[in-house]
Amino acid sequence: MRDDYLWDKSGEPDPDVERLERTLGRLRAEREPSFDAAPAVVAMPAARRRRPAMWIAGWAAAAVLVIIVGAGVRRWLSPAATGPAWSVARLEGRAPAVDRLHAGQWLETGGGDRARVSVSTVGEMELEPGTRIRLLRTAPGEQRFSLAYGTVHAVIWAPPGLFRVDTPSATATDLGCTYTLTVDRSGAGLLRVTSGWVAFAHGGRESFVPAGAQCHTHAGAGPGTPFYEDAPPGLRQAVEAFDEDPTRRGTALATIAAEARVRDAPTLWHLIGRTSGAERAGMVDALAERVPAPSAAVREGALAGDRAALDRWWNELGLGDADWWRMWESRVPPRDRVP
Repeated sequence: MRDDYLWDKSGEPDPDVERLERTLGRLRAEREPSFDAAPAVVAMPAARRRRPAMWIAGWAAAAVLVIIVGAGVRRWLSPAATGPAWSVARLEGRAPAVDRLHAGQWLETGGGDRARVSVSTVGEMELEPGTRIRLLRTAPGEQRFSLAYGTVHAVIWAPPGLFRVDTPSATATDLGCTYTLTVDRSGAGLLRVTSGWVAFAHGGRESFVPAGAQCHTHAGAGPGTPFYEDAPPGLRQAVEAFDEDPTRRGTALATIAAEARVRDAPTLWHLIGRTSGAERAGMVDALAERVPAPSAAVREGALAGDRAALDRWWNELGLGDADWWRMWESRVPPRDRVP
């Protein structure tokens, strides 16, 4: 094929070029622009006037093709579709089965194995032996795991509310913290917070767990009542009895009201929302003795179980503003929200 054919069709045509011309023919203008009509432009020979139209059509087709292919590549690579993978590293024992964990993948450690999963912009988790965890979603606004069983130690430096771990009985939402989460094969678990605090929620039940506190969770019941690890032994046992044995509620509440320190005000605050009638009145009185309500209206609202009133009282405990959590709560999936 002579090159002249590409310019003025004077050479021998190439079959592939002819097919391309037929395919792109509809992109050409029905009437070629008249360059002779422009007063300030020198007239061009007729044979060369086709060149601009041909190149315009060719470049237009190429641009359309680039846009289509580029859009497809961007969609394929977008964080919403695949997201960044978490890196996986061996700490002890055998090397993990994968070195990159993508959304939908499981990671499991054997009896003598420990591993670390991390993303530089989010944080890291260390997996103890006998842990099974799955990366559910990884996107700019959400990093979410599912812990089937085992123990993880999480250190998170991402913005509050971005990192979550589901368990069979509750979802832990990071609010800027370090914590350890353990789940057994029955679905029961224990959350221990080292720094910051964690929102533990499921099925309309929520617990705020500050640094130094822990919270049990039970399959079918959701998160229990948080208490500080240095709380009096009698109070700790009474909280566990309240959460696990309905027949011991009255005795447990009496013990908690008697043994709670000022520092244990968060435990009393949680119990107001988990009781009613005379039991609730007892918890309101116990909390008021340690941390007075900011107003009579707040106290009355707490007796009625009003969440806004309880949030205002929470703000008096020196553990942060409840409105701050409510802002992040709006990003929690509906199944984990409190109605």
